[in-house]
Amino acid sequence: MTSRFPAERRREVLAATRDLVAERGYSSTTVEAVAAATRTSKATLYRQWGDKAALVVEAVSAGSPLAIDRIDTGSLAGDLAAVVDQLAARAAVDVPIVLGLAGAGQRDPALPAALSARLLPQVEALRAVVARAVARGELPADPPAARHLPHLLAGAVVAPTLLDGPGAVADAGYLRSVCDDVLLPALGASAPGVSAPPPVRRPHDR
Repeated sequence: MTSRFPAERRREVLAATRDLVAERGYSSTTVEAVAAATRTSKATLYRQWGDKAALVVEAVSAGSPLAIDRIDTGSLAGDLAAVVDQLAARAAVDVPIVLGLAGAGQRDPALPAALSARLLPQVEALRAVVARAVARGELPADPPAARHLPHLLAGAVVAPTLLDGPGAVADAGYLRSVCDDVLLPALGASAPGVSAPPPVRRPHDR
């Protein structure tokens, strides 16, 4: 899309789109409604974003952008704690919208593709967190659970809203406990302050 669009106007369009999606849901949010709310022509919006899915996904992402690629605390436990703190800060606003987008994606094939493209840099940043931990000797090479890390984190963020009743949200304390109790052990690391268990000795070991 063309880049000749003032940054301030872009922020206004994204904020209005995010508000409309939060109020109406994805399916009831139209490019026409965004154009009316921002006094922007539909043609301009289509030139900038191509379709509604791309506009909505960027709007949701721009509200409080993740910066996993900037995290490097020097330890895997510290990095994962910083990751989930970012996720927790967004959860109350983002989870209801994302769940709505997940449902709408069944009817709009462009939406899952736009979401995947938008989230790919964060997935790659998570892989970099694991790679640094391997390089530091905190994890074995190519830990099997690493390939599931993005899915496990995403599930942990949405699970309270789905399972724990109205108003439930994944906060930092809950997500940090998921890291300590589930993710770190699954990856082969220890939670902060917990010593790794000694290796199991077999009868034939000397």
